[in-house]
Amino acid sequence: MTAKASPDPFEIPALAGLAEHELKVLIALAARLDPAVFSDFSGFDLTRIIDLLRGRELVHGSPPTVVAAVARALGRFPAGLAPPSNTPLDDAQIAAALRITGADERRVLDRLAWGPPLGTVSHAQRTITWHEAASPIDRLLALNLLCPVDDSTVILPREVSLTLRGGRLFDRNSGRPPLPRFFTAKETAAPKSGVSAPLPRQAVSSWRSVVDEASRDDIWVELAYAEEDGTLTTAVVRVLLVAHGSVYLVRRAGPRISIPTNRIISAQLLEPVTINDPVLDLDG
Repeated sequence: MTAKASPDPFEIPALAGLAEHELKVLIALAARLDPAVFSDFSGFDLTRIIDLLRGRELVHGSPPTVVAAVARALGRFPAGLAPPSNTPLDDAQIAAALRITGADERRVLDRLAWGPPLGTVSHAQRTITWHEAASPIDRLLALNLLCPVDDSTVILPREVSLTLRGGRLFDRNSGRPPLPRFFTAKETAAPKSGVSAPLPRQAVSSWRSVVDEASRDDIWVELAYAEEDGTLTTAVVRVLLVAHGSVYLVRRAGPRISIPTNRIISAQLLEPVTINDPVLDLDG
């Protein structure tokens, strides 16, 4: 039996040929959301846009689902949103929690509301109650308005982000969403007419500049690459070295690996917001 071919990674620059509102609809679908419920898309013919995306093989099925290669290109947090929560807060719980937050807590939430939803803190997995909370991060963790990912990372739950955005999916002043960093400047030019440009058929990856920057500045990278059997894989990694035709990496959780450069498809920097707790004045 002949194995089904993996999606062609060089189709991904088709994203650059979409008009701004078309790209935003695609991102909404990648986030597994219904664009019709957001005020961003009022006045647009969503049926026509989704038909266009389906015709370009960026989405498929009913309800429309973003194809795997495009979902990977859009990254882990489409629209700057965390994945759906396992045990989401309901509207009443979020409203009650927000009512007792102060200005310091709201400043932290506002920094994460439009994405990325990750922040770095110390001792993120602390066990804390509201009465024990001594800092804005403590209080947000106690209220479940932030959730720990690991000991140094917290995430803003999707349902909290959406509440803070007030019925919009994208910031009113954000303009065209940025495309993944591996596209070249020529490929990422937005259509001037507001109408989709023809689908680009060729792409030239610039993953090397992203990998070099990540290695130099010790930044996490989301790397897409082909396995030996041809399947497409993504991993969050730190870059140790590029040498001898391979990239040497360490996974966030797992052993060190090396990937031949001819199997690398794309690289995208991951830069979580730093929101470390302020130092407490114990003498005050």
